[in-house]
Amino acid sequence: MRTHSKRRELPITTRIAYFIYQIAYHLALPLSGLFALWRARKEPGHLYHMSHRWGLGPVGVKGGVWIYAASLGEMNAARPLVQEFLNDGHHVLLTHLSPAGFDRGVQQFGNDPRVTHLYAPFDCFWTVQLFLRRAKPAFGIVLEIEIWPAMLIEADRLSIPMFMANGNLLMNRMKRLQTWRRHGLYLYRLFDHIFTRSQDYVERYIATGVRPEAVSTTGELRFDTQPDSALLDYGRDLRRTWNANFTFMIASSVKSEEAILLKIVTDFLQAAPQARVIWVPRSPQRFDAIAKLLKFCEIPCTRRSQLIDSLNSESKVLIGDTLGEIDLYLGLADVVFVGASFTDMGGHNIIEPLSAGCPVIMGPSTYGVDFVARPAQQAGVFETFKTPHAMYTHLLALNKDLPSVQMKQKKAKAFASLNSNTAKLIVKNINKRNNHTNG
Repeated sequence: MRTHSKRRELPITTRIAYFIYQIAYHLALPLSGLFALWRARKEPGHLYHMSHRWGLGPVGVKGGVWIYAASLGEMNAARPLVQEFLNDGHHVLLTHLSPAGFDRGVQQFGNDPRVTHLYAPFDCFWTVQLFLRRAKPAFGIVLEIEIWPAMLIEADRLSIPMFMANGNLLMNRMKRLQTWRRHGLYLYRLFDHIFTRSQDYVERYIATGVRPEAVSTTGELRFDTQPDSALLDYGRDLRRTWNANFTFMIASSVKSEEAILLKIVTDFLQAAPQARVIWVPRSPQRFDAIAKLLKFCEIPCTRRSQLIDSLNSESKVLIGDTLGEIDLYLGLADVVFVGASFTDMGGHNIIEPLSAGCPVIMGPSTYGVDFVARPAQQAGVFETFKTPHAMYTHLLALNKDLPSVQMKQKKAKAFASLNSNTAKLIVKNINKRNNHTNG
């Protein structure tokens, strides 16, 4: 199932940059152990399966589909694609960079013998080559934006076709074309085809040197993933014990916007005493910090990790301090704020709440999700606010107009349903290219 057999010629400057990169990467390798120890304080998984990092470990059936989903977000996006390849009769080799991605992959497909789970090797030319020669994948697929020079260059040298799914080249990265870092963007030309989300992304990839015929729009994979109905129902059951008439969820907040959000939460709960808040920080490292902030402001709160069967009605905020339970929190929520938007980070994923039937609100920084935010806004299920006060005012209005909230929830679910089927389209396109080449 090869779609190319001839090596691509990189510009001489890019080859020199790769040579320098390899020297620097090898010199930095002794620090990798210390870095792993440091990160293992919060995530012990960084010390597990270290042999994988050197190109060893299980690789499954040779000739399978290799999918690189670096971390939790990429694995969530990859889930429908993995399932579609399994439905199509393939074996799948899943590789990850982080323990969060690895654990989610095992959680989703650990019981399927056709799926092999592995940490990605260090990006040394020889570790990557060792891994690829052992696995002999029919082709590789990289999710979203996580590309590594050796991964692409060594795959090309071994004539292993590479694809990108859910391509996510943000506008702020395009500035690199004017600096020495442009060589990293040139690597996109090593993909046999890039499947991305919208025409804006297509144009960005073309600007990096990707051939127009090698990039196309297929949509967003996350719309293909249905929420966990059992978790949604559990969240709804918990809500009934909470005595809440309106619940506002903060999802994927980041440290730099926590002070802003704390002020909104404090004022909102004072103005709407029957309302409740679910706060789910982006990073597990912020769980304790959020609890301390709420305690300092004398806001009664409960941590999900300490919850048993019901929510105390006196508790105003539920802190989502567990992993893998986003659908439970969404089952509790009426409206969801998605973080990294009251700071200049472009915003985090808004598709999960929309798929669960929750309208989304954000701050002014949404460039990372504009491809879906714009049509969602037109559909009446997404709003953005320039100031925290404007969002606070909007929340008060929603709290007083529950029929309007319920209508938005129905629209959100319908909007998500209309945008699904991306995984089937990607697999169909890859199969078509393979069949055309083989024929």
